[in-house]
Amino acid sequence: MNYHLLTMDIVDYQGNFFIIEITLDDELSRIQFSPDKKAIFYMDKNNLSSFLQVREFQLRKILHNKRPESFYKGFSLKFVLTDSLPDPQFYDRTKITLLDNRNNKHLVTKRDKKTEGIPELFTDGSFNHQKQTGGFALLIKEKPSEYKTLQVPTKRKGNNLIELLAVIKGLEYLKDKPALRIVTDSQYVIKGISEWLPVWKINDFYTANGTRAKNITDWKKIDRLIAGKYIELEWVKSHTDHFENTLCDLKAKSLTKDNYHEKN
Repeated sequence: MNYHLLTMDIVDYQGNFFIIEITLDDELSRIQFSPDKKAIFYMDKNNLSSFLQVREFQLRKILHNKRPESFYKGFSLKFVLTDSLPDPQFYDRTKITLLDNRNNKHLVTKRDKKTEGIPELFTDGSFNHQKQTGGFALLIKEKPSEYKTLQVPTKRKGNNLIELLAVIKGLEYLKDKPALRIVTDSQYVIKGISEWLPVWKINDFYTANGTRAKNITDWKKIDRLIAGKYIELEWVKSHTDHFENTLCDLKAKSLTKDNYHEKN
């Protein structure tokens, strides 16, 4: 997949529309965009305008995800568009996300069925905001009916971060496995690995709002751990009687209770 690094600069505001200059290499194209009406108008007819129109779905995702306060004259952002067109299945959470990174090209597709016979990593994390305590649990299944479980308390804070730490720990444990499946109830983990990470690596970990992404050091560690691997990402809805997810959830939550910290 080819990634293209572009720059957008908001240069003016006219009649409820922001005027945005977009550049790629030496080409420039201007668009008008209304955050309220979600309307885009192309002001120029050139190769870059055609390039943007083909990838308007991707461009809209970036503009729609920007917070209202990040639209102002003088705003500047480097952003990434790809050659691929949107796959109708790509945002279907019920499908397995396949990441083929064996040649470090980060190829992502979707499908219905899992690959048989590869190790499975089940993870869940918990953070008690009131008590400011957290922990995560792993369940690793390398062979049928053979499970290894692990509980890890952490002083780091935040639900998303702790979900990410759980996956890092599991990937470290399975570092010698060329293929594996990660099963999690965290969309932050799945979207981060499959969608955001290759883009962040190109635009220096900046978000659509012009701010730095969170947990950069941890995401860079994930990037190193998935290099050269084939990984399946399976999302499960939490609290739906999924055996492994429920077990990890209970073990993670037990780490946030007062009696655990009193004993340790």
